[in-house]
Amino acid sequence: MAEQAKLTDKQRAIYHFIIRHIQEKGFPPAIRDICDEFGIASPNGVMCHLKALEKKGYIHRSEKKSENKGKRPRAQARGISIPGVTAGGFSLPYLGVVAAGQAIEAENIQERLELRDLFGGDDLFVVKVRGHSMIDGHIQDGDYVVIRRKESCDNGDKVVVMIDKAMTLKKYFRRRDQIRLEPMNDQMEPIIVNPAKHEIQILGVLEGVIRKY
Repeated sequence: MAEQAKLTDKQRAIYHFIIRHIQEKGFPPAIRDICDEFGIASPNGVMCHLKALEKKGYIHRSEKKSENKGKRPRAQARGISIPGVTAGGFSLPYLGVVAAGQAIEAENIQERLELRDLFGGDDLFVVKVRGHSMIDGHIQDGDYVVIRRKESCDNGDKVVVMIDKAMTLKKYFRRRDQIRLEPMNDQMEPIIVNPAKHEIQILGVLEGVIRKY
């Protein structure tokens, strides 16, 4: 695959603005949105940047025409799309399986892996881990954990819970009149909570871990 051409500072800024707009609002910005964001007086100036981004392979454009009868049609920016960027999600090229032992034959796969779909459903949230209480569960300081929202769980589930106004990630065990929040680190003690004295709420169950190497 040929390397993409480098962007100017302004093109890079507009490119990242378009990405944020799609992810946060679900659709690409209008040309006027880009004008307002970057103080560009003329829509033609924005169109020049969009054409450059398209030529360099960073965006795809499907221009739509306004339906102003008797007037010259004007190109709109709503037809912008960026490979791998969707509303509320992000995908990467999926090339198949790689062996961690003996090498295996490469597959000719041309798919994309949508990270949101990897965990299934939309009822998810992410929190960043601080501390080392879950290292024996392969959860390290600085990891991002994907949590599925639930108000209940089974004993032994790894959950995010709110104790009064403090949030923690632990293994959950209910024992009659107390709740035991067990770390996955032999050097640390469990947290024992008496529900009669403290407000405790299950926020969700661990679904996955995201780590930047």
